Amino acid sequence: MKLIFSPSHYPFFNLALEEYLSNFTDKESEYLLFYRNEPTLVMGKNQNAWEEMNYNYLNSQNILLSRRISGGGTVYHDLNNLNFSFIKPLNTKMVANYDSLLQPIVEFLKTLGLNASIGKRSDIWLENKNEKGEIEKRKITGTAQYTNRNRFITHGTLLFDTNLEKLEKAITIPTNVEVASKSLKSVRSKVINIKEILEENKFKSIPTIKEFEEKLAHFMLAYFNKSVELYKFTEEETNEIEKLAEEKYKSFEWIWGRSPASEVTRKITFKNQEYSIKIKLSRGAIIQEIEIVNTIENSFLNKELQNLINQVYKKEELEKILLPIGFTEEELRLWF
Repeated sequence: MKLIFSPSHYPFFNLALEEYLSNFTDKESEYLLFYRNEPTLVMGKNQNAWEEMNYNYLNSQNILLSRRISGGGTVYHDLNNLNFSFIKPLNTKMVANYDSLLQPIVEFLKTLGLNASIGKRSDIWLENKNEKGEIEKRKITGTAQYTNRNRFITHGTLLFDTNLEKLEKAITIPTNVEVASKSLKSVRSKVINIKEILEENKFKSIPTIKEFEEKLAHFMLAYFNKSVELYKFTEEETNEIEKLAEEKYKSFEWIWGRSPASEVTRKITFKNQEYSIKIKLSRGAIIQEIEIVNTIENSFLNKELQNLINQVYKKEELEKILLPIGFTEEELRLWF
């Protein structure tokens, strides 16, 4: 097995790295990859971005938006969240029961005195006492999977000391919007950080995120009884991964264009009057139709809004049309 600690915290690089290892390397090789990302919201392959995030909050906090190659729900990454990825030759039994890959993580957490278990959705939960002193379970790991003809990826997150306030705000949809589409919706769960429970348990020597990563990696390799090679990329491989990151994972077509067609209803204001608008989007963020609904009519506004048709639904494009007709910057924020 080849062990990789990603040299990058750039999410588009790390998402491309997983695909590169799966699709463009020796199909018999096995990889165990660990990486951490700068603050990022990572959607599942077939999700609708508008149903998974608070656009204004992401922008105000410089949180990136990205999409991975596997299915499943949206997750929040930051530098205190550890991501793991198994890239292995295709094995139908393991694909059907990939909890076996999570078991060494559970066993490692138990060595830290944590009561960990695998949940029904192939996730990992920890027990802790709530404010009433009652035992409850909280989620620390979500997983997803991708397969091709020769390989499969099983990957997941580990909440070590993630900023849970930012996590919650990043995935909370604004109250002035409703979205309808046929996309897979994320299943929200109560979460907790590993470090928080270690502190509650008065664990003697709480590791840093880097120490946690290294200890977990060595424990997992011993658990699987695998000979290990610490793998480092050649300059040519790094260039290929960077190219894939820029051309695919950072692209509008991948991040937004994979979102299914949807109908977005928003409450906005214009010159101190509240309106409800309905917007039909194709390819994730191309405005196909727009109209004022269920509110006072405004023929001027309705006519001007038609200029948004075929525009990309993003701030830089909308403000070119909306600011000149009298929308303020604050009113424009209600569109996102």
